[in-house]
Parts: sequence; C-alpha cells; structure tokens
Amino acid sequence: MLEDTFINEFRVKPISPEKVVSSVDGETAYSLKTILRGLRHSPAKGEEMISNIPVTDTTIGFESDTECDFVPYVLITYNADKSENARYEYGDHAPGEEKYQEECRFKRGDKVLCLMHEGYDAVFPGIVVGPLTEEYLRKLYETNEDMQIDFSSADDAVEEWLDWNWDSVIVRPLVRLKNDWEEMGDIVMVNRVYVFPYKKFEV
Repeated sequence: MLEDTFINEFRVKPISPEKVVSSVDGETAYSLKTILRGLRHSPAKGEEMISNIPVTDTTIGFESDTECDFVPYVLITYNADKSENARYEYGDHAPGEEKYQEECRFKRGDKVLCLMHEGYDAVFPGIVVGPLTEEYLRKLYETNEDMQIDFSSADDAVEEWLDWNWDSVIVRPLVRLKNDWEEMGDIVMVNRVYVFPYKKFEV
C-alpha cells in the first residue's frame, strides 16, 4: 500500500574519527543528519514544500520519498539549490529488464559525494566505477557472510535482490568508513539517487 510522501532534508556534520578507516589526499567524510520536514499526499506537493525550505551551509540536498510496503516506490532527490538530482520509480531495474543499469548523471571516473544509510548514516566522497552488475553481486555473495545468511545461493541473491537495490552504482570510496559490524571495502554499492555532486563542507 502506498504511503504518504516523506520530505527530508539532508545535512552534514562532523564525523567521529573512530568511524574513519582510511582517507585519500585529505578527503573528508561527514556524518549524515536527516531532518523530516513534513508529509505530503503526493510527490508533486512534496516538491512545493521543498521549494520553501531554507538552505544552510551544511545542506547537501533533499528527498521526496513515497514508499510502498516500507520500500521506496517513487524517490526523488534534489540538490541544495532545489534542482532535481535523480529520480527512482519502482519497476524493471533487474537484469534483463528495461531499466537495468538506468543511466546515472555521473560517469565513470567522476568524483562524487555519496549518501549511505545501512548503519553508516554518512556522506563520503568517491569515484564512480560504474553501474551495479549481476557479476558484481554474484562475487559479493561469495565473500559477504550477511548475504550468505540472507540468501541460500548467489542465484537466489540475484533473483530476490530488490528493484530498489538494483538501481545502484559502484563507487570507490575516497574515505573508507566502518559501522558497528563491517568496514567498507575498496568498492561499495550506493543507490543511484543518493549520488550527489562533489563538494567540500566546512563543518
């Protein structure tokens, strides 16, 4: 069942040094602060609300998130200047389907800022490697114990991977972080809509 549209503002704040595993060339990661700005009955009304939210020096952007059964159905991210960053709409992102490897506004080799929840709640710089591939997911299954608990085989992982998670890009972090149970590898998956233009913040 479709839910209301959640309007969130994303800000950065200093990250605990204990969460940083390594960094390249003085690059900086940040802790993510998500502020719920309100609820609306449609993404269109959400865009109107976002246009009226004041922007701070630590605002990275905004999101309009309409979910169905606790998974994004239509999720739109906006830059700090209120321009649209990226849009996800449910369906057809798995291998062999129409929107598999949906085009990202950033190309291979671009330096970007990535927003990641998954126990990190962080914003970190990285270099785009490319879109998520079935081959990458199969290789990840062979080394990731959590995936091996959740799925009985690599085939099952590919078959059951959520449409939302297929719409991801592979990024090489320039600052590697850790959460309570894992460290980032040399490359990580980031949902395409959570890849933003590169910027350094003074926090």
